[in-house]
Amino acid sequence: MDDKTFRYKLQIPLIEKDYGNNAVEVLRTCALVAEYAGEHTPDQIKAFQESVGINPQVWLRLLAIHRDERLKKHLEHLPASYTTLYAIHRMKDEAIDAAVQQGVIHPKVSSHTILSWSKQNRQKAGETIPPCRCFIVFEQEIDREDFDIMRYRINEITRGYGARLVSECDYIQEDPAIDNQKKQIIEELENKVLELAKPFYERMTEHERHNAGALLLENLLHLDVMTVGWITRPDADLNAKAMRHGYTPAYIYKFALEFQKTDSRGQRFNYKRRLKQLAEKQPDLKELIGEVLERYIGH
Repeated sequence: MDDKTFRYKLQIPLIEKDYGNNAVEVLRTCALVAEYAGEHTPDQIKAFQESVGINPQVWLRLLAIHRDERLKKHLEHLPASYTTLYAIHRMKDEAIDAAVQQGVIHPKVSSHTILSWSKQNRQKAGETIPPCRCFIVFEQEIDREDFDIMRYRINEITRGYGARLVSECDYIQEDPAIDNQKKQIIEELENKVLELAKPFYERMTEHERHNAGALLLENLLHLDVMTVGWITRPDADLNAKAMRHGYTPAYIYKFALEFQKTDSRGQRFNYKRRLKQLAEKQPDLKELIGEVLERYIGH
């Protein structure tokens, strides 16, 4: 294939930001990116990136996905989203295997679900930042995009030595007593969500479970709040259009669970605000919402 034909073949998915309809096609696009990167100079690559309007950070992620041989092992379970594939790429070998076995990784899974499951998996394993052999000290502030690019390039080097770069944002550091209390609250809320959601899960068809990304009941813990709200909608609203239905207690406890799991103040504010709004819109849940706010969230 001559360079002109090759560039054209690669330009289409990058310009349209449509890397493939399934994991095989996305990995094929990633392979084209890797091939182009291996045959051109940095200046040529930069010019090409500008011509197709692709962010250098996205380019580096596509390269990383291509170079991860582990993904090919689970091809039938992988989604068609490059962001989700990259989230899977950042997982450890044993975590990927466990996520596949538990049905967390499947063709419809989102990056949010993967990141949520991974974070919770690290918490349960009690992971902390491992002993460091070296530090990177920044003389000036670095933005997230530049940090991700730097991180990718450093990992390209350290991989050959059996090492990798980790940062504080990859791990959860809290006071042990607070951390244990938080784990207990999260476990309590998880059990409550599963208990309340089980009847709604059992009424779903296999096709509905597959489309929702809930091959197992436990998968509901890692789905986003709105999806859980749709799954656990009242029987009277089974034929309601999306976003036009009532909610049940499982949805309320899912909000509390997500509130406890996130470290983002902005997210916590939004979760609390959404519950207060729902208490006004759906009076039959007002008393429960008040109890949940008091016990798990705080007014």
